[in-house]
Amino acid sequence: MANIDGSIMTIGLLLVLTFGFVMDGYAVFLRVAGARGLGEVLAMANLVQYIARISNVLVIFVISFAFETGRLSSDVALIFLLASALGLVFTFALVRFRGFCNLVTNALRPVLHLSFRSIARNYVWRQVGFPRTKSFKLVFVSACTNALIIFAMYVPFGIASHYPDMRMTSVYFGQLINFFATLVVFSVQDPISMRLVDAGEFDDVGSSLIYGRVISYAAGILVFALILAL
Repeated sequence: MANIDGSIMTIGLLLVLTFGFVMDGYAVFLRVAGARGLGEVLAMANLVQYIARISNVLVIFVISFAFETGRLSSDVALIFLLASALGLVFTFALVRFRGFCNLVTNALRPVLHLSFRSIARNYVWRQVGFPRTKSFKLVFVSACTNALIIFAMYVPFGIASHYPDMRMTSVYFGQLINFFATLVVFSVQDPISMRLVDAGEFDDVGSSLIYGRVISYAAGILVFALILAL
């Protein structure tokens, strides 16, 4: 029974973590729609991104509690490996399939309706091609920042597993990585994005940011698989 309960908890944590990854990708579609002149959509994009961050923090909190009390039946690296794999699949589905993106819109409607009644039901999916050569820098930066954010969530567990006496230090080290990733977003990623927006390259911004996330999840799969193998 304990193993079954542990498996159910692991699956639940995995789904919530994946949910955060999908919300992060969906927020990119909203930002592109906002860049086209729908100013209120930018505010909604910020809320969706915040929902993604909250879900990630919630998962990390529960994993931390389960980890420290011995109730976690699965290796944390395995959870992040599977979450990265699902994040890659669902984020790619968000890009390629209108129906899946519309499903996310409908699922979020009850949450967003209170603050954004007039636009919460707007479908924001658009055909996203592969980024052009001049946008590769944005793809690279997006991949790096998102990978850093993912690894920042895992690093405290990796350190605490090998150095139990350094748990407080490991938590703040993870936060330091997260802060650095955020700094890169504001100082490098956003300026590149806004220059492309000013040039009218709306779709290139969206495709670059989203495919950067897809690449970061692929990198996460490789890194966490390596951690499990060692």
